[in-house]
Amino acid sequence: DIAWLRSWTLPAGIRASLETGVAVDTFRIRQDSNYSGTESEVTPRAGLTLRWPLIKTEKSGATQILEPVAMIGWVGGASPDVPNDQSTAVEFDEGNLLSLSRFPASDRRERGLSLAYGASWTREDPDGWSARLTLGHIVRDEDQPDFTSTSGLDGLNSNLLVAGQFRTASGISLIGRALVDTGLTISKAEARAAWITPKMGLGASYIWLEDDPEEFRTDSVSEWSIDGSYRISRHWTGTANWRYDINARRSTEAGLGMQYRNECVDVNLSLSRRFTSSSIVDPSTDIGITVGLRGFSAQGFNNSYTRTCRN
Repeated sequence: DIAWLRSWTLPAGIRASLETGVAVDTFRIRQDSNYSGTESEVTPRAGLTLRWPLIKTEKSGATQILEPVAMIGWVGGASPDVPNDQSTAVEFDEGNLLSLSRFPASDRRERGLSLAYGASWTREDPDGWSARLTLGHIVRDEDQPDFTSTSGLDGLNSNLLVAGQFRTASGISLIGRALVDTGLTISKAEARAAWITPKMGLGASYIWLEDDPEEFRTDSVSEWSIDGSYRISRHWTGTANWRYDINARRSTEAGLGMQYRNECVDVNLSLSRRFTSSSIVDPSTDIGITVGLRGFSAQGFNNSYTRTCRN
C-alpha cells in the first residue's frame, strides 16, 4: 500500500485534507475447492475531507466547539473472490466515519463513490467537566453486499450514528453509542457509566445487538455487565466482574481477581465462573495466574509502584 496525504487551511478557517493512494492485495488459498488458488486486486483510492471548526468562548471561561465535517471518497477496483476470513465483525463508530474503507482487514474493501458527513459538538468547562455529541451518516452510489444487516453500513445509505460522552473532574464518565435506521429502529447500542478514583473504580455497561445470522448471532443480545477494582495497598489491587443476560434472565459470567504490581512484574490471580452452556461449551470454573514483566517501556501510566530514594 502506498499513500499521499496533504492538508491545507482555507479561508474562514476551513481545513481541507486530501488523500490518494493505491493498494495491491494478493491472496493464496489452499485446501478449499470453492475458490481458485490465487487472487490479486489493485485498488486505487482518493478522498477529500473538509472540516470547519467553530469555537466560542463563554464569559464563564467555558469553550464550545462545533465542527461540521464531510468527506467525498472514491475507491476503484473490484472485490476479489476470496473467503471472508478477517472482516466478519465490522464496527461503525466515530473513529472510522471519515474512512475510505471501514472493514478491519484487506480481504474486504468498500468500492465506489461515497459521501460521509456529520457534525460534532464539544463543551469544555473550567470546573473540569466536558461533554461531546457526534452525529454521522454515509451515502453511496453502490450497494455494499459484504456488510451485514446490523453493521449499520449495508445498502446505499448507512444508519445514523449517534454517540455522546460526559466526563467530570471527579472521575465520573458516561459514554453511549447507537446506530439508528430510517424507521428509528436501533440495530446496535452500547452505554457505559464509570467512576474512577486513585483508590477504586466502578463501572457498569449495557449492550444491545439485534439478531444477525451473518454475524453468527441467531438471537438478539441484551446484557448488563458490572466491574470494579479496589486498591488495597500500594502493590495489591482486588477486582470483580459480573455479566447478566437480560433475555435469558440469568447470569452468564462472574469473576474475582487479585493483582500484585511493582516496578518489575505484574502478577494476576483470577477465579472465574461461566454459567452458560451450548453444544460445545459446558459451564465451567477456571483458576488462572499470569505473570508479566514490566520496565521495558520508557514511561508507565502509573509511577506510584516505582521505588524512590529519600535522603
